[in-house]
Amino acid sequence: ISNSPAASMIEEALHSQQGTVTFIHINSHNPIKGYFQLGNDKADAAAKNLWTLQSARQLHESLHIGAKALAKQCDIPMSDAKHIVATCPYCQKSPLWSSGVNPRGMKASEIWQTDFTLCQLLKPRAWLAVTVDTVSGIIIGTQHTKANSKAAVKHWLSAMTWLGIPKQIKMDNGTHFVSKATQEFAAKWNIVLKQGIPYNSTGQAIVERANQTLESKLETLAKAEGFANAIPPSEQPRLLATAMLALNQFPRGDQGQAPSQKHWAVEAVQEGPPVSIKNELGEWETGWKLVVTGRGYAAVKKDDDIKWCPLKSIKPVLP
Repeated sequence: ISNSPAASMIEEALHSQQGTVTFIHINSHNPIKGYFQLGNDKADAAAKNLWTLQSARQLHESLHIGAKALAKQCDIPMSDAKHIVATCPYCQKSPLWSSGVNPRGMKASEIWQTDFTLCQLLKPRAWLAVTVDTVSGIIIGTQHTKANSKAAVKHWLSAMTWLGIPKQIKMDNGTHFVSKATQEFAAKWNIVLKQGIPYNSTGQAIVERANQTLESKLETLAKAEGFANAIPPSEQPRLLATAMLALNQFPRGDQGQAPSQKHWAVEAVQEGPPVSIKNELGEWETGWKLVVTGRGYAAVKKDDDIKWCPLKSIKPVLP
């Protein structure tokens, strides 16, 4: 087809040729390989790489995902994925997702953290309620006109629709979280609401990072579509959903799995290998078993007692 992308590429190649080029029709699937078949294999390999890179660039332009997720999703070398991200004018200031060390659950939908943040891009409904699952890292954000108890309940219902019912929700001491309406909602669904320590800036570290990550992704998507200062109200739901799609369905930073894969993965084994832990007196206790490890921390179990410990306070029990 004369106006197809393939025809345009062939025409461009002909104009820039430095040697003799011949186009012939061959039986490329002939099991007996000859000169022309081997040449056709090389051309197929080069064309496949070209189209793969083009698809990767299109995916990044639509979702602005990171290099590792791009390389895995599109099956391209990491160097090519890094080049695509590095040449994107909208992704130069986006922070990488970082793991936190706040206490978290043993499995998905056990402990959530929730917060309200003001996102000026989403005016006039600029209040963004954000919930993050402390195990999988999956993020749910909903728009609201005000940060009140009604908005908090509505947000949690939306999050529960997608993630299931949590056992505990941790949040700050804002009036919208400690009101009678939110307490009644939690009691109805048998959810424990846990407020953080007043004036403790690190108590909500996981959801604070989720706020920054979601807002940064929204800003990147908005700039890519030409919305510099504010997103038109008609486009806000679409871009918010696109931001959550990019953050939840693809790996973030140096993580190997997408948050959605972690959230819906088959539950891990309940007990791992035996370990010893150092207690507050500096003595090593035996009888513990490893449950799960993270960056700088681990969960250990002894009978029905489960606790989090720094990795430096844990050592294996060798036979």
